[in-house]
Amino acid sequence: MKSHNLFSKLAYASGTVSFAVKDIAFGSFVLFYYVSVMGLQGKLAGTVLLIAMVWDAITDPVVGSISDNFRSRWGRRHPFMAVSGIPLAICLFALFNVPEELGQWALFSWMLVVCLFLRTFLTLFTVPYLALGAELSDDYHERSSIAGVRTLVGWIAAIGLLALAWGVIFKTDGVTDGRLIPGNYFDYGMISFLIIAVFTSVSVLTTARHIPDLPLGSQTPAKFNVVKIFKDIGHALQNENFRYLFLVMLTLGAGVGVGGALGTHMATYFWELTTEQLLFQTLFTFIPIAFMLGVMNWLNKWIEKHLILQICTFVFAANTIWLVSLRLLGVLPENGHPIIFRLILLSIFIGSATTIWFQTITSSVIADIGDEQELLTHERQEGMFFAAQGFSIKFVTGIGNFVGGFVLDFVGMPVNAAPGTVPAEVLVKLGIVMGPVLTAFMVVPYLFSRKIKMTRERYAEVSAALSERHAAGSETALPRQS
Repeated sequence: MKSHNLFSKLAYASGTVSFAVKDIAFGSFVLFYYVSVMGLQGKLAGTVLLIAMVWDAITDPVVGSISDNFRSRWGRRHPFMAVSGIPLAICLFALFNVPEELGQWALFSWMLVVCLFLRTFLTLFTVPYLALGAELSDDYHERSSIAGVRTLVGWIAAIGLLALAWGVIFKTDGVTDGRLIPGNYFDYGMISFLIIAVFTSVSVLTTARHIPDLPLGSQTPAKFNVVKIFKDIGHALQNENFRYLFLVMLTLGAGVGVGGALGTHMATYFWELTTEQLLFQTLFTFIPIAFMLGVMNWLNKWIEKHLILQICTFVFAANTIWLVSLRLLGVLPENGHPIIFRLILLSIFIGSATTIWFQTITSSVIADIGDEQELLTHERQEGMFFAAQGFSIKFVTGIGNFVGGFVLDFVGMPVNAAPGTVPAEVLVKLGIVMGPVLTAFMVVPYLFSRKIKMTRERYAEVSAALSERHAAGSETALPRQS
């Protein structure tokens, strides 16, 4: 299984649309809807999302371990994907359809229960789905191609949904800002439901033909038990490359998550962008997608994967500080000046292109580490490794919204405030958090990325040794890297 045509890659990639819908929901609308529209206290909304993230920390490795050891006529991954798509869609619809006139604690309870169910079904789909992507090929470059197609499809889906949201669903109606109308979120939830229901089903049905060719994992899979899960986690963390990659994903996810959670507040109040500008900004994101589509494969062939991780984490940190700092220092003209929006688009281009590159190469590196892990431990742990990636993806919105909720309370962000009416001292505090403070934290993932040593030479060693073992039944493994 070393080569797949474009249709095969797109069939698999269709499943990532569900992630895109979830990411847009939690990254752009959930915190804004519950705090600035429904009036839930920021700290309560943040607490819900922290609890949901802790729940992910429990369920992700459980599902990863179970799917690694699961056996059926439909394979290890597909049964979990098949049973979770529709419930996931229902939960996302419920998230944006809160019953009327709920008090603070009733609203808190609704959000909490829906989020826990949503994250559970998301885990049941996400972890096996990501592991499946690593199992579709054992070729060093083909894995990057599969991951690249999946990343680009996810971005296109996210941009399409976000453009629909800003251009149609939340478009300003007369004098009322569409972002502040509760009824608009019913439409958003229904559209999200339909998209997830369709695309998760398409992914499951179209990739089912690969089931006979997928790796079976260990010849004697262990039965599920709690001890086994902790052992699987321990084995995974013993791999040095995986350990540092996981730290990169977590710390970077925390920083990006805070930026995303407060992104709508920054656009609405700090930069005072209109919904029309947000629509243009969303559609503009197709430009970095097209750019990366043209250069990413070339870049991936000429630059080592671990070096790409270092480049991406460094650029993330640099891109976080420059524009907000210019505003705080008084260098920029007042909001509404054309140069402001152009600089925002430049920052979006840099951030979007870097994110696409990072997401693609991370999945490819995890797949390579999965082979290294088989060589070192005689076990395939794609499920556990991609459970970690799945958790880091959800960690972005989980920790981001948790911190974001407390930040909104800390800076004193008012409820149902029209753009241009928020006090200047509130916006300064928000800018300091989103600029210098966030950038200082974003240096951490760069430092972790410098510890990852999964080079082409190392992978060639691993691949050759595995081929020899599979051919001769050898039990010899390379020594662990120091």
